[in-house]
Amino acid sequence: MNTPKRYHPMLVTLHWLTVVLILGAGFLAEDESRSPLDIHIVLGAVLLAVLIVRVIVRFATKRPAWADSGHPLLNMLGELVHFGLYFMSFFILIMGGWIALRRNLFAAVLGTGAVGGRPGIIGPIHHLGWILLLMLLAVHVGAALYHQFLLRDNLFSRMWFGKSQNI
Repeated sequence: MNTPKRYHPMLVTLHWLTVVLILGAGFLAEDESRSPLDIHIVLGAVLLAVLIVRVIVRFATKRPAWADSGHPLLNMLGELVHFGLYFMSFFILIMGGWIALRRNLFAAVLGTGAVGGRPGIIGPIHHLGWILLLMLLAVHVGAALYHQFLLRDNLFSRMWFGKSQNI
């Protein structure tokens, strides 16, 4: 079985699109006075679609071998962080969708209804998920930098575009 050196270009595209959408939706929502809620909701809906396609593409394409850190505990932590990134992303989107349903935000964004109610306890849970996701992203980026610059295993090339071998 040939193991590719890089991720499939579609998965690379979806990876970086996910990054842009998560950070865009998250940071836009941090200052509600300057960011319309409808942009946050639309970015969240697009993110949900992108994540679903990403999971499908991830399991439908060949992937490079797991990046070995040289330490079993760090390797396990890497797997947990990757799982956590997916889990927290879907968790935040589910909580956001629940808030949108409770407050009639989908109808408000479409111009067919008015915003009502408050998010209740789901709002702080949604925001806590965002904070936890940022923490996981920081660990993920730190690990990528560790691989690239300390282990010098050229990890960045796996999740970027370039001449493909054995896709």
